[in-house]
Amino acid sequence: MGAERDPRVTDLRRYRRERARAERAAQQKKPAADEPILGRRPRAGLFLVLVIAVLAALWFLGGGRL
Repeated sequence: MGAERDPRVTDLRRYRRERARAERAAQQKKPAADEPILGRRPRAGLFLVLVIAVLAALWFLGGGRL
């Protein structure tokens, strides 16, 4: 008789590997509640204000028409 495969017996290594993979995927998808709007870059706000100021200056110097 050959060794028949019993569906009730599971491979614990495969189960643990799949569970760890699912946990990593859940951690990657979950956004941090205390994450700032502009991300972790401390000068992102300054850069954003600078870009807006340059665009406003170009619009003003260009005639200011929409």
